[in-house]
Amino acid sequence: MITVRLLGGVKKIVGQELIRITEPVVKVSYIMDLLRKNAAEPARLNFDNVVIAVNGVDCSILGGMDASAKEGDEVTVVTIVHGGGTAF
Repeated sequence: MITVRLLGGVKKIVGQELIRITEPVVKVSYIMDLLRKNAAEPARLNFDNVVIAVNGVDCSILGGMDASAKEGDEVTVVTIVHGGGTAF
């Protein structure tokens, strides 16, 4: 099982703190699609306004949306906090 922990605005938009994925291996793009399907406002969830870490490592250095998570991994998705944009 892959555990996806949602923090900040992502947790608020999706309405859950944890999502468990039973597939043995998934890409970060699959996780983002899953979050959008469960989100109250799917358009607000995009790769540009979140940080996604697989076992504490930013997925941007693991291949971005093509990075993989496998059984036993923890994926953390958190909103990037910065000024000038639309608040969550």
